[in-house]
Amino acid sequence: MTKGGSIILRIYFSLVAFVTLMILIFSVADLINIVLKSYVFTAADRPAYMSYCDLNSQTQEQCDTQKRNDEDMSMVTKQQDAVRDISLLLVSAPLFWLHWRVVYRDLMGDREEKDENKKA
Repeated sequence: MTKGGSIILRIYFSLVAFVTLMILIFSVADLINIVLKSYVFTAADRPAYMSYCDLNSQTQEQCDTQKRNDEDMSMVTKQQDAVRDISLLLVSAPLFWLHWRVVYRDLMGDREEKDENKKA
């Protein structure tokens, strides 16, 4: 930013850098959660809502089919979450980098300006 940079621009770049940093943090945390549940803590990776199977009104084959469908839907949900997190990373990382670079340059410019004023 230039020396005559507006306070509104400073606030804008700082807020966008902050928001994109939070998006990066939450998407990385969610990806780590998915990986840990899938490969480390496999017992925590069961479907959240398993359907109830009533053997009085359904056959065992229908119950098994329903269980497989529940497991498939759980896998689909997990993959959708991973795709969402990766897309958030791909979009927010460059935005964060660009905005943080402007904020950082502005901060360093202000410091150099203050140091020059102290020397004079």
